[in-house]
Amino acid sequence: MPPLLAQISSAQRKESKFNASRWIQLATIGIDNTPRVRTVVFRGWSESYEMEIYIDKRSLKNEELDLNNNVEVCWLFSKSKCQLRFRGTSRIELGDERQRHWDQLSEKSKSMWSWPSPGNHLFYDLSKDFYVNEKEVISINFAILKIDIFHVDQLILHNPIHTRRRWIRKKEWIE
Repeated sequence: MPPLLAQISSAQRKESKFNASRWIQLATIGIDNTPRVRTVVFRGWSESYEMEIYIDKRSLKNEELDLNNNVEVCWLFSKSKCQLRFRGTSRIELGDERQRHWDQLSEKSKSMWSWPSPGNHLFYDLSKDFYVNEKEVISINFAILKIDIFHVDQLILHNPIHTRRRWIRKKEWIE
């Protein structure tokens, strides 16, 4: 287990009443070789401690990750005054494991995967209800992005001097 997971769990508990405590910033390299950053929702850790995020296969980030799977995630715990940056490589999980994750979603969340494609022009009636009852059927657009972390940078915002710690994984984690 990575050594700082206990600290992350503690910060999550402290900030659990805030939805924003699960929002993280994912940085990728765009198709034009320039940086891209977007806010996504942290969904948990895999059994092998990969960070898990749900993505829409139709989004541009899917193409970006096909070209370059190096990513960085920034996670700010404002109440704890702690910022974490995770560097790693990503892979898109399209296998059987998706069912377990799909089953954990609310019906309203499941409907997002049948919305119009991300980034497309809005040529539809905004009053239309895109809610689709998909209790058993996994959307073909639903995928899990898994990030294998190999570098973590922690910044604790103390006054007057901030504290920085780093962990690097070679075979084992080294602080």
